[in-house]
Amino acid sequence: MELIILLLCGGLTIIASLLVIFTRNTVHSALWMVTSFFFMAVLYLLLRAEFIAILQIIVYAGAIMMFVIYAIMMLNLRQEEQGPVRKTKVVGVVLLLVLFLELMVVGVGRGLLAIKGPVTDQLMAKFGHVAVLSNFLFSDYVLPFELASILLTAGVVGAVVLAKQKSE
Repeated sequence: MELIILLLCGGLTIIASLLVIFTRNTVHSALWMVTSFFFMAVLYLLLRAEFIAILQIIVYAGAIMMFVIYAIMMLNLRQEEQGPVRKTKVVGVVLLLVLFLELMVVGVGRGLLAIKGPVTDQLMAKFGHVAVLSNFLFSDYVLPFELASILLTAGVVGAVVLAKQKSE
């Protein structure tokens, strides 16, 4: 049963992600992205990462998508006349297919929980999901965590600069 739900949610996530790329209306594209985020949260629940699933819904489907909709309204993006399919969309679909094939190659012959890391069920039972996650995040993975925060800050600054240039 778990495998059926996993395959169903994984397929719906891929379909919603493709609709994000191919939808012409930017608001509809943003709503498909929210749908994709919800299906990802279900996948996290199947992996027994309840805290990450809740963060996925609160942070991405809630706060980040609110900023995306706000940016769409601020930049006054209109539906443009679409000629042939843009090259970037084709490249996006090709990269998505390559990623999907890579995931299939890695997953061949393995079960859902075959790839084991340092986090075990006993560790989770003893300390809890949030404590184990925060311990790894702020000790072993503090450099990638800080680099991700710098990258996100640079993205926000870049978006503001681009919006400022367009309005002038």
